[in-house]
Amino acid sequence: MRTGEQVYKDFTNSTNDLLGVLNNFPEEFFNIKPEGGGWSAGQIGEHLIKSEIGCVRFFANNPRPAGRDPEAKISVLKKKMDNLDKKLTAFGAIIPDDKRKDKQKVIEKLQDIRQRLTNMIETEDLSKIFTAFDHPVFGPLTRIEWLYFNRYHGERHRQQIIGLQYFIESKF
Repeated sequence: MRTGEQVYKDFTNSTNDLLGVLNNFPEEFFNIKPEGGGWSAGQIGEHLIKSEIGCVRFFANNPRPAGRDPEAKISVLKKKMDNLDKKLTAFGAIIPDDKRKDKQKVIEKLQDIRQRLTNMIETEDLSKIFTAFDHPVFGPLTRIEWLYFNRYHGERHRQQIIGLQYFIESKF
């Protein structure tokens, strides 16, 4: 089992990498969508905020013992999120809208969510099942699995933002 220190380090490094890419993304292109479809960097940021805020809101709600290895799904999460050739479809409340995004506000909100999650690493039992809602693809996840899902999901979108920046800079 990963130590709280390792989880903290992994999550913090992932957060720093993600926020670094967003900070370095040219503001004048933050709301430009790629040709042929897809989200702008601002929409990706909003999607991550919408995706991760539920963990912050419900992390402490009535967890239950996992009854299994609390990290059992982490490798499956990583494998699914690392496969950049496979397009994944967001649905429901986590789909970003088409409104213009303020780069600094997106970064600040995402930073706040990630900081709150990081703080919970030190105070919550990560081995327990998160009972507020199940992941729509992976089913019930423990708190540690949700943290690693957010890490891998954020990394997937970080790579998408990097690709978007290269695409946009080659066009302008």
